Parts: sequence; structure tokens; C-alpha cells
Amino acid sequence: MANRSSDHTPSTPAASPPVRGGRAVFIVATDTSFLERVLRECEDAPAGAARFSNLDALSQSLAQLSRIQLAFVLLVEHRGADIDIHALRQLRLNFPQLVIMALLEGCDQQTSLRPFNRINLAREIASALPNVPNFKRHPDLMRRSTVRMDFLIPSDISYVIGVNYQISNLLKEFGFPPQDTRVNIPLACDEAITNAIIHGNRSNPERKVNIQVYVSPNRFRIRVRDEGEGFDVARVVDPTQGEALLRPGGRGVYLMRNIMDSVEYKEGGRVVELEKRNGAANGAINGHEPAS
Repeated sequence: MANRSSDHTPSTPAASPPVRGGRAVFIVATDTSFLERVLRECEDAPAGAARFSNLDALSQSLAQLSRIQLAFVLLVEHRGADIDIHALRQLRLNFPQLVIMALLEGCDQQTSLRPFNRINLAREIASALPNVPNFKRHPDLMRRSTVRMDFLIPSDISYVIGVNYQISNLLKEFGFPPQDTRVNIPLACDEAITNAIIHGNRSNPERKVNIQVYVSPNRFRIRVRDEGEGFDVARVVDPTQGEALLRPGGRGVYLMRNIMDSVEYKEGGRVVELEKRNGAANGAINGHEPAS
């Protein structure tokens, strides 16, 4: 059984990959012998697909391309736990249009990825098209609308990609600048949610993270609440000063404050609220936006 972890899009590495139905195909697998066995067991496997031993190598290859076309990425591992989630998150941030599918021999509840039995890869690749509904867009709808979404997720960073995917799509629909839609705001949200999972809830699977998203023509707002003990944000060290410069971590709060227009901590540090104004907005309806 296959599990799709994303959406659709780009690419072709330095060495041109094979194309199936107009889509470049890439395979990432840390165990070459296991990959060969998987491809033998799959129906109509993509022969000669560009292969990479890890996600970082794929990212480096994609970064060298002058133009990204629709591409299909296949992750082949024994278990979901073998997938480098941090590298996968970064790949999705850098190349949000990629279609990514994972083929797994076994799975566990933490990764929420299902194991495969037999699969027709040609059919799966052919179906990896943009999911565009057959409805005409109303050009004025988003200008006169607001959207609110709530997520309640387990303390597992593998869910962060999915939340960011929904946020990025909303930002695009509301006409936020591409840099904010694809990079800045998703990166700040990634930091806020990941901090809540790792530092707030201590990755305790029994604890949840509540995420409230609000998008209007003029601004984006997100509220992230964990079930941890909280912290004193005033005690967070400036990572650009003194010994903190040499520390490998501790830059999340600084990053969010530099990306977003407003970052506020509440409820003893258990809640963080981020806000970003839409730099591309021409002004809300009748000179104001709907109340939140």
C-alpha cells in the first residue's frame, strides 16, 4: 500500500531522469538491496528512474536545476521510522509542488504511514496530477472572505508537513506574496508547531497540539497551544549575541520574530500567536477587514 505525503510538481536532476506521462521520476532509498526487491515486486516499475541514497542528496540535485517541472518522488524504506522526517520537511518547504509517495514494508502508529503489498507504480505515477476541481473560480471570492481552520494533532512532527501544506494553499488563494506563501510563513509555522511538540509536549504522544489558523485578504494569523508546563520567553537567549552564536539550536523564537510581524506568548508560554500582514493586499473591502 502506498502513502502520499504531499501534492504535485517539479524537476529533473543534473542527469536527466526518465519521464513517465510527462513526469520526472526520482527514487530515494537508503537500502539498495531492499529497493531492488521492492521494484521486482511492483507492477510496471519505473525503469531507470534517477536514484538517491538520501533526501539531502535529492534536494541538492533539485537545487541545481534552472527550471523545475512536474516530478514524482518515491521513498522506499523498510519502515516509516527510517524516513528522515526533518529532511522531508525541508524538501517540502523548498519544493512544495513535488508529489511524494512512500512505499514501506512495515509501519508503526507514530509515522502514520501504511505498508505496501503490491502496487502498480505506473498507475500511481500517472494519477499524480494536480487535484484541480472542475469548478470555475470566483475572482472576488477570496477578497470578500475569511477562513478559519482548527487542527488538533498528536505530538508527532510528521504531522507538521500536512498542516503547512494546508496553510500554504490558503495563503496562495488569498494572494499572499510567493515568498511568504512558499517559504516565510510556512517556515515560521513549522518552528511554532515543532517547538510545541518537542519543547512543550516533550514529544509525549498522549499530549496534543491545538492549532487555530485565520486567513483574511489582509493578514494571516496562527495560534499554537501545547499541553506542556510552559516557559518564560524573557529568559530565551538572543542567538546573535555572545556564546549563543556557537550553539546549534535555540534560534526558533528569533526566526519567528524576524519573519512575522507579530509574535506573542500567552498562558505562561503554552500558547504562541503569530501574525503576518499580506504585503500584496490592496486593502480590505470598504476599507476594513471582517472582525476575527
